[in-house]
Amino acid sequence: MKEDKVYQSRHLNDLLKENVYQKEEKEHVYEIEVDLIKSNPDQPRSVFSESSMNDLVESIKEHGVLQPIIVRPDGATYVLVAGERRLRAVKSIGMKTIPALVRDYNKQHLPELALIENLQREDLTPIEEAIALRMTLKKLRITHSELAKKIGKSRTYVTNTVGLLSLPETVIESVNNGTITMGHARALSKIKNKTLALQIHERILLENLSVRETEVIIRNFTQNQESISKNRVELLERKLKKKLPKDVKYKLSTTKLTFHFDNEEEFYHILGLFEGDES
Repeated sequence: MKEDKVYQSRHLNDLLKENVYQKEEKEHVYEIEVDLIKSNPDQPRSVFSESSMNDLVESIKEHGVLQPIIVRPDGATYVLVAGERRLRAVKSIGMKTIPALVRDYNKQHLPELALIENLQREDLTPIEEAIALRMTLKKLRITHSELAKKIGKSRTYVTNTVGLLSLPETVIESVNNGTITMGHARALSKIKNKTLALQIHERILLENLSVRETEVIIRNFTQNQESISKNRVELLERKLKKKLPKDVKYKLSTTKLTFHFDNEEEFYHILGLFEGDES
């Protein structure tokens, strides 16, 4: 438990320093067989730019791997900590080994290290970042505010980004492939009705709506829905007043009717009002 508290108080910069190869430290670089290296299960990146990967492959073909990857020992094999793109590039070329630093990280550190490595090297897609943030929140058991401090962002940024994962799958795919922007996605994530979110998402694609135009549509719809709900409640309220005695206590909202009673006698009195009533 003591180690957990120390770990959670560390800032992103502290871990970042550990995630960099410092030549002056004279760490030994090993040539490790690529088949012995397992992917990091906490690696949030799932989309790799084809052009970027091609450039990296050509660079490695010409110059070799200039920056060793970082791995953690795991029995007779290793778990990748940093260097997912380099490892993929080496495998695609058919190289059998890759230069690597072996560091005995605590397994608990891997989610944050994977997040840091990606944030510092090549931008994640918004959805990949959301997955990484949610994963880190769960693994480290910290609050949105605590994670925000670690990565130098606001709590709102963390909350809004993680909120993207509530979007329908079709919308998430559009965000990941760049068809709609992060601004569009944030606006759509505010909609609780997924069917409506899909409908507006379709309009964004068909009409090439800007983020501003999307926000206006959502706001107008929300205001209209609130007005409709208010009118509906007022109509139901009038019907209830005609139906129920004045001494019956109740509370009516857009989706719920709640009766209140102070004793058993009042309970049965309310119950009796509806017995045999099929109207």
